[in-house]
Amino acid sequence: MNNWHPFINELTMDRIVRLWLTGISHPVADQFFLWITQLGSPTAFIMGSIASMLVFIRMRRGLQGLVLNLCLFTSWAVMNGLKELFARPRPLGEHLTYAAGFSFPSGHAMVSTAFYGFLAYLLWINIPGRCGRVCSGLLILLIILIGISRVYLNVHFTSDVLAGFLLGVLLVFLFAKLYHYLSTVLAKRSS
Repeated sequence: MNNWHPFINELTMDRIVRLWLTGISHPVADQFFLWITQLGSPTAFIMGSIASMLVFIRMRRGLQGLVLNLCLFTSWAVMNGLKELFARPRPLGEHLTYAAGFSFPSGHAMVSTAFYGFLAYLLWINIPGRCGRVCSGLLILLIILIGISRVYLNVHFTSDVLAGFLLGVLLVFLFAKLYHYLSTVLAKRSS
């Protein structure tokens, strides 16, 4: 797979977005995106995993917490495998935050989409009315901001982030199907 690096490193979209974000660079924006990117970090996901599992168990919705965490850990494993497979180097230039390993796909974008996206889905189905929709919408906004932060901080190309979003959405759909399948099976067993 490494032989197509010159092609993906020169995508026009990547250059256009990077130039635009460089043009709006500002110390306040730097601090904002450094803060936002931390919400897509392994530490945030570990804390989110533990907190969500405790909340879902307390709500007697342990299956939802279990599937949410399966989605999280699956996305992490798939992302790491894809990074090794594609071995795309990170953008050149100054990185405004530390980033290790390869660039494609963006782990922050992929794992954030999988975790926060599936959490948004669970909030949508558990909280009726406008409140559920607003909470879900805020999580989707967070996902988008995390993706933008990775390009702004110059640790990812736009195409890395878009691929991460796409793969994360795919995992949300797969795990939503898994959740409904398991809840149907468990409902049949208990009746």
